[in-house]
Amino acid sequence: MDIYETYIENVIQLADEAMNDGNYEEAKSLLESGLMEEPGYAKLHMKMGDFYQYHLKNPGLSEMHYQLAIKFNPTLEDAYEELIELYNEHKKYAGLRYWMLKAEKVEGLNKAFVYTQLGLLSEREGGFQKAIEYFKKALLDAMDNYDTDELKKHIKRNKYKSAELGKKSGSA
Repeated sequence: MDIYETYIENVIQLADEAMNDGNYEEAKSLLESGLMEEPGYAKLHMKMGDFYQYHLKNPGLSEMHYQLAIKFNPTLEDAYEELIELYNEHKKYAGLRYWMLKAEKVEGLNKAFVYTQLGLLSEREGGFQKAIEYFKKALLDAMDNYDTDELKKHIKRNKYKSAELGKKSGSA
């Protein structure tokens, strides 16, 4: 890490401390000054997105900063996670799908994470077979026993929902 990057990371840390102390004006000022110095620093945009999402409750600005974080560092998984949370909270499923399909093409990003999100979205929309396909893809990329156990539960749940849907459409 060079001196300049260390400086920007320190700005982020100071902004975090200010947020934790409830000093939002100072935090905002620090983050904005960091962005003036380095407008393409993904972690700064990530932190600014968090600031707008959790402290100022401005989903529009939060979304913009998460998207900029992803633009400047497409493998920054935290930015995708926060963007997903924001989209789910505000039921912006088209945006969620757009960013996850985009993330699917990013080399070096955790594909199990991406496919899991696409599976959950498909399930939410009633596409149980599509959800199962995504969960199976995620299962192939999963590198952790907890994740594989959760994915197996997702698959089982969607198989059940699909079967129940089949029963209902068969009796109609």
